[in-house]
Amino acid sequence: MKIQIVADSAADLPLEFVLKNNIEVVPMNIQFGDQTFKDGIELSKEAFYEKMSISKDVPKTSLPAPQAFVEAFNKAKDKGPILSITISAATSGTYQSALVAKSMFDHPIEVIDSLNISMGTGLQIMKAQELIDQGLSLEEVKEEILRNRNNYHTFIAIKDLENVIKGGRISNWKGNIAQFLDIKPILNLFPDGSIKVVANIRGRKKQLRRVLELFQETNKDVSKEPFVILHAKAPQDELDYLIKEIRRILNPKEIILGELGPAMGSHGGFGSIGFAF
Repeated sequence: MKIQIVADSAADLPLEFVLKNNIEVVPMNIQFGDQTFKDGIELSKEAFYEKMSISKDVPKTSLPAPQAFVEAFNKAKDKGPILSITISAATSGTYQSALVAKSMFDHPIEVIDSLNISMGTGLQIMKAQELIDQGLSLEEVKEEILRNRNNYHTFIAIKDLENVIKGGRISNWKGNIAQFLDIKPILNLFPDGSIKVVANIRGRKKQLRRVLELFQETNKDVSKEPFVILHAKAPQDELDYLIKEIRRILNPKEIILGELGPAMGSHGGFGSIGFAF
């Protein structure tokens, strides 16, 4: 019996990959005011961004309850052992929900904290699927993912601080000063799974140039691996520039381009661009 993967929607996996590999995706909860939606089931990405554009309040996200993982595990367990890779436990309680659900089963289930978010988690899931297709056992796949999970890099370039300010992640007065000075933060995932600001750059063009430099400073060879760009309705000219420069300086095997899901899109706001490799 083949190993089955259970993910959460905050991994931002490409739909075609999910469908091709029969991956069970546990939805995050997205809240607009007093309305709550299941990510990807009751609210598409397009509908999410449309709602965010007209909402006075910043949308909030919350972790799936253990019962959501129980339901996903029940769907997968008759097909084989289960591997669940979640977004970082430092940013969400999703990992703990999966562990609670696992404790309710007498079935081979492994749960891994990716120490990452969005497609930083998604790339680990894609690697796990590749190893599964090669015939590795559940324990072998788990060991390989754990050994390499800190080799994945994730950066986020924030364009507009509106959601950051409204969400209370920085005070109004600090946020207003930063906006007046045209400050554009760059966030990075650290080895412990936490997200921290690694640069505050004046101006969008300088921000994007700096993020390209940060990619190079990782010294990671991506010539045989995909490079992922996910964005929250970023302008096409910015995306074209980034794709051109990433191909020139890093020469990745392929570039996967898509939209950030609600989990990251709600925090970063419109124009944010996430990178994973």
